[in-house]
Amino acid sequence: MSRSYTRNLNTVSLITLCPVCLHSFQDAKRATLRRADLRQRTKDVCTYCQTRYGFDYYAQPMVHRDPNRREAKAYAATAED
Repeated sequence: MSRSYTRNLNTVSLITLCPVCLHSFQDAKRATLRRADLRQRTKDVCTYCQTRYGFDYYAQPMVHRDPNRREAKAYAATAED
């Protein structure tokens, strides 16, 4: 199995966040953030506040799962026994 692979990256979700806006995103828990390039050394202007400098991140919306779905599977598993 080859360990080299390419990820399907959506460049539309690429945003630049300063540390303040990054913490705001993390506190809201509406999106999963992942650094675009861990070796990035130069900072860009923040996409949101446009005053401070930060790094590039990929933002993906959080997937909310239905808590009743798990219970239904657990109920079906106990019904079969």
